[in-house]
Amino acid sequence: MKDFSIGLTCFSFLLLALGLVFKKLKQSVISEPIVAMAAGILLSPYVLDVSDMTKWGSFEQIMAVASQLTISMALMATAFRVPKEYLSANKLLQSLLVLGGMLGMCGIASAIIYLLFDLDWVLCFLIGAIVTPTDPVVASTIVSGETAQKLLPERVRHAISFESGANDGAAYPLVLLPLLLIQSSESAWKDWFLKSILWETGGGILLGLLIGYLAAKALVKAKQLNWMEETSLLAFSLSLGFFVLGVLELLHCNGIIGVFAAGYIANYVLDQDEDIEQEEVQEALERIFTVPIFILFGLILPWNEWLALGWKAVAFVAALLLFRRLPVLLALKPFLRKLTTADILFIGWFGPIGVAAMFYAVHTLAVISLHTVWVLASLAVFGSTVVHGFTGYIFAKAYHNRTGGNYTEPQGKPAHNSITDHQL
Repeated sequence: MKDFSIGLTCFSFLLLALGLVFKKLKQSVISEPIVAMAAGILLSPYVLDVSDMTKWGSFEQIMAVASQLTISMALMATAFRVPKEYLSANKLLQSLLVLGGMLGMCGIASAIIYLLFDLDWVLCFLIGAIVTPTDPVVASTIVSGETAQKLLPERVRHAISFESGANDGAAYPLVLLPLLLIQSSESAWKDWFLKSILWETGGGILLGLLIGYLAAKALVKAKQLNWMEETSLLAFSLSLGFFVLGVLELLHCNGIIGVFAAGYIANYVLDQDEDIEQEEVQEALERIFTVPIFILFGLILPWNEWLALGWKAVAFVAALLLFRRLPVLLALKPFLRKLTTADILFIGWFGPIGVAAMFYAVHTLAVISLHTVWVLASLAVFGSTVVHGFTGYIFAKAYHNRTGGNYTEPQGKPAHNSITDHQL
C-alpha cells in the first residue's frame, strides 16, 4: 500500500506540474517523456531509492499492463486525429511507409545488433523487430497540438501519425516469427502464418473494424434519438479502446492493431459535424497515460547491464537512430511522390522507439526469459526518448524555417483533400 501511495503521489504531482507549464514545454527542447523518465530515474534505487518496482511484483507483468493501456489510449487518439479521408487518398504512401518502412527498419536494426554484439541471428532478428515500430505515444508529443500545427504541414503530421498507429500492431507478426523460431523451429513457420498472421493479426483487424463500426453507429443513433446530451471523445474513445483491447486479448488476437482499426473506422463512420476532435481533451488524456509509463520505465532501467556493454552501448544507440530509419525512407523517396525531400528528412529522423518496444520486450521476457532482450530494447527506448525528445521541437522549427512555412503539396497534388488545419 505504501508503494502505491508513493507512486500515486509522484504521478499526480508530475501531472500537475507539467500541466502548469504544458504550453511552454511544447515550445522547448524538453519533452514530457524525458521529464517523466528523469523523475523515474531520480526515484529509483540507483539515486534516491524512494521506490523499487521489484518490490511491487513482477516488473514484466506491471509493464505489460501499463504499456498496453498506454498504447491503447495513444492509438485511439491517433485514429481520431487522422482525417477519415486520409487513408483512401494515400494508400500507396502509407503502404510503403508501414510495410516497406517496417521491413527495412527491422532488417537494418537486426544487422546493427548482429555486428555489434555477435548474437545468434534469430535473437538479433527478435530484438530488431521489437525496436522497429514507430511509437505513437512519443510521436504524439511532436505531431499534435497547436505548436505542431504551426510548424508542420498536415501531410507530415498525418503521415507520422498513421504510420505510428498502424505499424505498432503490424510489428506483432515480425516479433512473433523469431520468437517462434527460438521456441520451436520445426512448426514455427506454420504456426506463424496460421496463428500470428491469419488469426491474431487478421482477426484482430476484422474484429476491431466490426466493434468500432457498431460502436460508432450506436453513438450516432443515440444522438439522433436524443438519448444523450453530447458526444464525448474522452468517454467514447477511452471506453472503446479499452473494450476492444480487452475483447481481443480474451480471444487471443492482436489487440494493438485491433484498437487502431476500431478507432479509425469509428472516426470514419461518425458524422462530420460530430464533436469528436476535442484536441485539448486528447492532449490531456495522453498526458495522463504518458507520464506514468515513463516514470515506471525510469524506475527499472538496467544501468549495470548497460555499463557492462561499454562503448557498444553508445554505438548501438547512435547507429540505431542514424541508420535504422532515415536510409530506408531515402531509398523509398522515388515512390513517395506526395512528400518533399524536407518531409522525408523530417519523417526519416523522427521515428521514435518507445512504449510499443517496451510492450514487445516484456512480452518476450514472459515467453523466453532472455534478459538480453530487455537490456538492448530498453537501451534503444532510453536513447530514442532522450535524443528525439530534445531534437523534436528543434527539428520541427528547422523544417518550418527551411520551407518558409510554404506547405504547397509536391507536384500540385493535395495530401488527401482540401481539409484545412482549422477543420482538423
